[in-house]
Amino acid sequence: MPWKCLLMKLEFQEYRTRKIVSVHKHVDGPWFWGKYTAHPYVGCRSGCEFCYLRGSRYLGRRDPNTFDTLIQVKINAVELLKRELPALEHEVISVGDWQQPAEDRYQISRQMLEMVKVHGFPLFIVERSPLLTRDLDLLTDINQQTWVGVLFSMSSLDPALKRTFEPHSPGVKRRLQAMEKLANTGILVGTSIVPIFPFVGDDKKQLEELIRATRGHGGSCVLAGGLTMDGLQAERTLAAARRLDPALVNRWREFYNWKVNGKPQYGPPRAYNARLGLLVRELCEKHGLLDRMPRYTSPGPLSINKRIAEKLFLKTYDLELEQATNQRIWAYRKAAWTVDELPESIDEIFKARGQAGLQELPGIGVRLAALITHWLQEEKAQEI
Repeated sequence: MPWKCLLMKLEFQEYRTRKIVSVHKHVDGPWFWGKYTAHPYVGCRSGCEFCYLRGSRYLGRRDPNTFDTLIQVKINAVELLKRELPALEHEVISVGDWQQPAEDRYQISRQMLEMVKVHGFPLFIVERSPLLTRDLDLLTDINQQTWVGVLFSMSSLDPALKRTFEPHSPGVKRRLQAMEKLANTGILVGTSIVPIFPFVGDDKKQLEELIRATRGHGGSCVLAGGLTMDGLQAERTLAAARRLDPALVNRWREFYNWKVNGKPQYGPPRAYNARLGLLVRELCEKHGLLDRMPRYTSPGPLSINKRIAEKLFLKTYDLELEQATNQRIWAYRKAAWTVDELPESIDEIFKARGQAGLQELPGIGVRLAALITHWLQEEKAQEI
């Protein structure tokens, strides 16, 4: 039977899970570049109103209103990670959850980092908690051994938005201070500005303040994304917006085509996303930052596949900002998956059969084969 305790109106429920590592069908490009995830807790004390995990399959059959009051603890997470990692290829894994007080009490995330270090996996973390600096020793060791990338999640520097939409999360200034500590050790850090709140958190001045703060605290990249709306999360987010500014409710309903007693459109309009992405790109270029996180590529004969796939994934994002047709975007995405998951070197295929050999690969026609040929030739020129 699960064991429960009560601490400051927060309930912990310990249980043993059958599996800890989730293996994604495709790498998460061009966002976090992860192939695996492994997290020790279900539920989150921060309880951000906009969190997409509220009411999702992530919570299973439990009451979604307990998202931030009931934390389920996978007490066998470390032993499972130790067992599962040796069977996996060494691609980027996202592990841990530094929410407090769960991690203060159980310290499972630190133990999971130890397993990542032992088995030599590159690591990615997206986090709101400055508690991550507690494990700076392990993060530094992993970064020296392979690679570590960390994005601190922040929607705005505006205290009113913080109080409204994430009242229980750690302070933004503390997150920036933690970012700087990690950056000072050589770890790649940046900001995930997700979600950006329409009409109250998306103007140029607000975004530039956060991008400038990222640069000022050692960050090298910024990723931005709009606010999604779905199920209970949408209702709670709209209720929070009403507390901030009652007039915002009707604006958001219109923005998400959300009729009373109906369901909202899941994400912002396509044109809005494109404008937002282009604005963030402009501001990042102004302050010397990237608007995508660089991909870690482990050495070896297939590293060329990962680099070419990265270019294809990045092209899908460019096309989204251009508001290209979905057909064209998906053509690049499918080609990226093909190249990324090839069991043999795409360079060797090209050497053996030329551009015609590339065209034989699934989802790669004449134009994409020509583009990949150009990139392969650039790679060769850089080696000289």
